Amino acid sequence: MTIPDGALEYELAIQRGVTEAFIEAEPVSIALRTRGRVRTPSGAYATSEGPARAPQTFKVIMVSPAGASIEQSGGDGTERRVDYVLLGTYDAQVGIGDFWEEGATRYEVSSVIPYNGYEVRANVRAYGTDPQNG
Repeated sequence: MTIPDGALEYELAIQRGVTEAFIEAEPVSIALRTRGRVRTPSGAYATSEGPARAPQTFKVIMVSPAGASIEQSGGDGTERRVDYVLLGTYDAQVGIGDFWEEGATRYEVSSVIPYNGYEVRANVRAYGTDPQNG
């Protein structure tokens, strides 16, 4: 069976449109902050904050089962970890180590899911006292 001319481009356009509509149902504007490796005077590498990306619109989807979280007790209270998927349009810019903060919670990109041509997805871990979204 041969695929008709233009069929793949049409399918890609439809998938991108569906992704955009899904994001727009619960959009979250996020200005991701980047992190990168820098060489220290001793020759080792350290992680430091890089330039912030321009604000982008995403959907933040909770993937922890039924909102479950891993709790860790710290000196100043209990910290929770919740896992999310960050969903952006096909042209979103996201990298491993990118992060944003909301209140006392830090959201950090732990991995980027392989690109499929119509959306950008990344796994995110949130650490804090009151993770939101999803």
